[in-house]
Amino acid sequence: MQIRIEDYPGSLEAARYLVAARESGIAGPRLPADCRPQSLNQAFAVQQRTAQLLLEKHQDDIGAWKSALPTPEKSVVAPIYASTIAYAEAGPVAARTQTVRIEPEIAFEIARDLPARPEPYTESEVDAAIGGARLALEVLGCRYAAPEHASLPELLADHMFNQGLVLGPRIASPHDAPGALSITLSVDGVETEQHAGIHPNDRPKAGLYWLANFLREQGLGLRAGQHVITGSYAGFLDVPANRDLELAYGDLGVLRLHFSKP
Repeated sequence: MQIRIEDYPGSLEAARYLVAARESGIAGPRLPADCRPQSLNQAFAVQQRTAQLLLEKHQDDIGAWKSALPTPEKSVVAPIYASTIAYAEAGPVAARTQTVRIEPEIAFEIARDLPARPEPYTESEVDAAIGGARLALEVLGCRYAAPEHASLPELLADHMFNQGLVLGPRIASPHDAPGALSITLSVDGVETEQHAGIHPNDRPKAGLYWLANFLREQGLGLRAGQHVITGSYAGFLDVPANRDLELAYGDLGVLRLHFSKP
């Protein structure tokens, strides 16, 4: 499956609608029919318009990406903005709800720019640009009150449920990111659930290799300092705010955090 930016007359209006929903923090109805993207190509145009508006209005640049190998049924690629990225070690992470939906992932840190260019990037070139990796959690949410009624292009335009990213401790090497590892959740020091985690693409870096060339083809690129997440080891987990949480990623390490909801 190949996606390309396909701008259309309603893309700016759709982006304005989604930016307003981000700013309010309140989920709303589907995009108005007259500006709704009709294809994944148009949805990606809305993503780019959203990124432009957030940068212009709030100086909120792209700090990370989520990505997975595309399938005939679905494509997962979306920017994650700097204002929504938190470091677990820095203290409580603000939450909008009493229950927070998260996905345990590994975030690869880009240490060298991978800009647009005519020739594809090889896996070894992408590996050379990776400066490290961290345990991470993607925070999920949607700008639509009834996402089950939204089309796939609308969901892609809304960044595929991304509300933010929490970065945890570094792992010894990005090459240590395994295809499978157990995920154990503890709340206030008590183990509550364990998952025999399997990465959806088997090779965690596969989505990063794909993303580097996808962005290259669009005239975009990855920049040093950005992080890339490529899929959850345990689907999604619902965790409580205002409690001390620990997620153990097999033998790789433990991510400790506290979501704070006033």
